[in-house]
Amino acid sequence: MEDIPQFGLPEFYKEIGIKNTDDNQAFSVFKSDEVGDALNSGNPFRNVNYAIGLFNSGEAEISIDFKSFKVRSKMILAASPGQVITSMSDVSDGYGIIFNRDFLTRQKSEQWLKSLPMFHRFNVEPLIPITNEAHSELLDDFEKVWLEFHSEKRMKYDALESLLILILVKYARLFESSQKVDISNQRQHILKLETLINEQFKEHRKVSYYAEQMCMTPQHLNRITNKVAGKSVSDLIHEVLIIELKRYLVYTDMSSEEIAHHFNFHDNSYFTKTFKKAVGETPKAFRGKQGNF
Repeated sequence: MEDIPQFGLPEFYKEIGIKNTDDNQAFSVFKSDEVGDALNSGNPFRNVNYAIGLFNSGEAEISIDFKSFKVRSKMILAASPGQVITSMSDVSDGYGIIFNRDFLTRQKSEQWLKSLPMFHRFNVEPLIPITNEAHSELLDDFEKVWLEFHSEKRMKYDALESLLILILVKYARLFESSQKVDISNQRQHILKLETLINEQFKEHRKVSYYAEQMCMTPQHLNRITNKVAGKSVSDLIHEVLIIELKRYLVYTDMSSEEIAHHFNFHDNSYFTKTFKKAVGETPKAFRGKQGNF
């Protein structure tokens, strides 16, 4: 039984030939011409860390959880842990930053990262175009990060943490503006719900369970999700589940029976029925259409 290949900082350092040390194991920055085949070969991998990329020139085709995106100059991209990504890149000039949540030492840094809209799975677009002015400002910030990372200055990683926070704040503002993100109190409830679902959907798929976690009635939680996301809580749980089922069907050699067991379905028949109702075809048909099996 083979799981989806993972790609994180250890794999990245191995790919580019840099020693992974205690200092750099939580953060790295790179230029597009430093990246080897692992990120550009079109082979799928499950993203382990948080990542952001700034594209200056060239083009790329990136697929994130079965949604394809065309990358052009003056665009910025965010990727979250757990997403399955494939990339065919001809980006001649750009920067990327990879980091894990432990790199940010500020209090409640995990909650802060999860509050940033560009890292939410429920958002449609992980990639946004930016103005010339915003691109120029961010390019300057990324260059400062790259120079600092390759320096031997005292308190280097303290400086990198501060620079990263600044970039993330600027990115969040651009994302909120471009996507017209709702930052109301109800939106914050959706973000908390998203985190809970992502962490627990394999074992828990009842609305009442998540409502109890959020100290609400199921009816009240459903009213919030319908107002903010236009979907019920069950819809949101189901979306996360179906995406993960698709990942396992396409990117692993696990049988339908093994996948059904892995995701706590009563039996393979119920798994097939659930998948077909959501996708419009059986797991076997979906897997066959992807051309990998």
